[in-house]
Amino acid sequence: MEILKIILFLFIFYIIHNTVWPIPIPILGNLYQLTSGLPHRDLTKLSETYGGMYRFWFADMYTIVLSDPILIREMFVNYGDYFLDRPKLPSMRHSTHYHGIATSSGEYWVKIRDLINRAMRKTNLKLIYDSLDQQVDILINSMNLIEKEGQKFDPRLSFKKFTMAAMYKFIFNEELNFNEEISELIEPIEQVFKDLGTGSLFDVLSISRPIYYQWIEYTDKSYPKILNFLKKKYTEHLKAYNPEIQKDLLDLLIKEYGTGSDDDILTIVATINDLFLAGTDTSSASLEYMVMMLVNYPEVQEKVHNEIKLTVNGRSKVQLSDRQFTPYTVSFIKETLRYKPPSAVGVPRTASQNIMIGDKFIPKDAQIFINYYGLSRNQEYFDNPEQFDPSRFMKSESNIGYLPFSIGSRNCVGQNFALDEMYIALSNIILNFKFKSIDGEQIDETEMYGVTLRCKNRFGVSIEKRI
Repeated sequence: MEILKIILFLFIFYIIHNTVWPIPIPILGNLYQLTSGLPHRDLTKLSETYGGMYRFWFADMYTIVLSDPILIREMFVNYGDYFLDRPKLPSMRHSTHYHGIATSSGEYWVKIRDLINRAMRKTNLKLIYDSLDQQVDILINSMNLIEKEGQKFDPRLSFKKFTMAAMYKFIFNEELNFNEEISELIEPIEQVFKDLGTGSLFDVLSISRPIYYQWIEYTDKSYPKILNFLKKKYTEHLKAYNPEIQKDLLDLLIKEYGTGSDDDILTIVATINDLFLAGTDTSSASLEYMVMMLVNYPEVQEKVHNEIKLTVNGRSKVQLSDRQFTPYTVSFIKETLRYKPPSAVGVPRTASQNIMIGDKFIPKDAQIFINYYGLSRNQEYFDNPEQFDPSRFMKSESNIGYLPFSIGSRNCVGQNFALDEMYIALSNIILNFKFKSIDGEQIDETEMYGVTLRCKNRFGVSIEKRI
């Protein structure tokens, strides 16, 4: 008996230390290995052992985790047509039932994607960017008042309002008035992203999915509040709709899908919901992190300010056309997006058929995650990745490991607008204000996991008007 125990122990020891991929256990799969409360960090740690592509069982859901840019390009560019669909999970089905741009699949998604791309080209961008300039003025004026009254500046609230106003103009062609109804949307939006990012065992355990779907349909109050608001806006929009003139994204969607069936209406509302939520949350979170980095690295803050001040040469406002003359500022933005990527692991995709990628077999219906956080910490592509260093992008403008907005045909449709939005907001507040810590200490850089990475602890900063 003792000999059998020794043999069994040696066998288990051999399996553990010679396995190609992490070892799963019944029911949980590999979820037991996510122990830190920050699963993107756990997944990154595993990549140090198992490489830039490894299998990870989310309960009984076969999953591939990627953090190697060459393999990511191989899959999502060279074989992109095989990895376009989303998994059928209760959390993705909830509220929009796989409608819209974010959770849909197949030909339905292709049609929506093409429509959004056309909308980006057809929408009167001059009006959108004029509105963006106006929102920057509103932001600066509010910060002037905060500074004058000696109050602390709340980046989360201010940037959430700024990005909401920008998306509101693009979708509805309306200026956003922050009345009580609009202000009450901020908390539900944050809760939706937190819930989606936190995840649940019951979402990925096949036997529990039908019950879990009914549970979130019954208990969730945040998503319905957002959708009801957007449905109301859609109904109001119809009253002034002119089929001969499309002045915003909602007009284009109405023209394309009409106003007949409930399914078409759901498609329209789900699409504007996806763009409104994603366009609001990711950009505001990134701007919040940029303020944190400016406070924690004052020498970087001064370098950014000096470059911008020299570029504007006496003008009171930074313009998008100034971006080509502010390489360090652009590098600062890129480094912040690398250091704290907008999304930790992104929205998963699935394999539409069995396929070999390199020497790895990926079965049909496997869930595919890009670990953007792990990608940004990949030492093969970034020297000293744990160090915040904007100058790394001054040395080389391109780095194949830099993919904050994903890659391939299912990348972020609004990435160009998001980058414009972040540049124009950041450069103008840096021109006007100096940021300091409230207590003289560095702000805690620990993130809170979710679909969008956010600062774990909401923080305020001291602002000082620059002369």
